Amino acid sequence: MSNTFAMVTLKSSHFYTSYALQSFFKHTKMEENDQFFLIDNDNNDLENLLVYKKINIVKNNKPFSFAENVNQGINFAKKNKTNLIFLNNDIIFTKNWFEPLKLISKSISIPVSNQLFQYKSECKTLILKPTMNFEDFNENYDLLNDIVLQHKKKFKPQQQFQTLLMPFYCFKIPYEILEEVGYFDDTFGKGGGEDIDYRIRCAKRGHEVNFLLDSYLLHFHGKSTWDGHETVPQTELRNKIYTDAFLKKWGSEMTQVFIIRKNFSNILNKKDLSDLFKQGKFGELIRKLL
Repeated sequence: MSNTFAMVTLKSSHFYTSYALQSFFKHTKMEENDQFFLIDNDNNDLENLLVYKKINIVKNNKPFSFAENVNQGINFAKKNKTNLIFLNNDIIFTKNWFEPLKLISKSISIPVSNQLFQYKSECKTLILKPTMNFEDFNENYDLLNDIVLQHKKKFKPQQQFQTLLMPFYCFKIPYEILEEVGYFDDTFGKGGGEDIDYRIRCAKRGHEVNFLLDSYLLHFHGKSTWDGHETVPQTELRNKIYTDAFLKKWGSEMTQVFIIRKNFSNILNKKDLSDLFKQGKFGELIRKLL
């Protein structure tokens, strides 16, 4: 099945977009009918990006939230009956990153990144931390791909796993799931909680959300929101908005486990879910909690 790729660029993180696109088109084999949409969220200068002939530019009339921009991608994918691959713009794509995602058609797939696995190059020139600036990377592409190669050797091909927190920074939703689960809920505010909500809605219908160990990306993390672009009060307000919306929709137990993510052992023990948590079977845990 063909694929629709969608990426959003914002003023707060537009610096990273050119590097994301450069690495994407270098390391991603797109099929003839695949499409790539670059969503300009807040009137950025895109002149230097026009060299990529495969890109379709979409300009928002006003800034959209994360969920609203994903929903634009869903519209494109549903119109063309394709899978959706939605991409943050603060990513460096690596060799063969997309090949493992191509193989998965029954669940949502997310590549792993430096947020989950931190490494150092042998020469210590490149150190992958959970949150990084571009200067930390310093365009060490060869060292990054060497790290990714060593990472893949540690695991068997096609291994998947789940964790409590699974940010949708780069994800593939197969067309069948798009048709069944639908659009992201855009009532969570600027950003936060809508990916967890979508994961829960997928779990209710029996669809899993998995990390893929043999797809590894560098994710700078938070460049469009809290990392240097929000004041502490702004971050606290954004967190409150999506937490309140989540609480209203899913209740206190789900909010404690999946949004607050601490002091919830009593909930798991009361419902006899501790073993599922330890085993990383979060799709099943969600269905039991619901």
